[in-house]
Amino acid sequence: MLDLSRNLECKMRVKLEPETAFIGKKFAYIFFGIIFGLNAIAFFWYFFFSNLT
Repeated sequence: MLDLSRNLECKMRVKLEPETAFIGKKFAYIFFGIIFGLNAIAFFWYFFFSNLT
């Protein structure tokens, strides 16, 4: 009986973070990395390579 309760305890355990949340977080990191990277490139190009007078 004690073994059965341990077995049920392991099966009833709930994951705190499901796999879909992990995939969504990874997508968000990649998306924001691309956006901020392109903004940084545009910023440096504007200040260093445009002919400001």
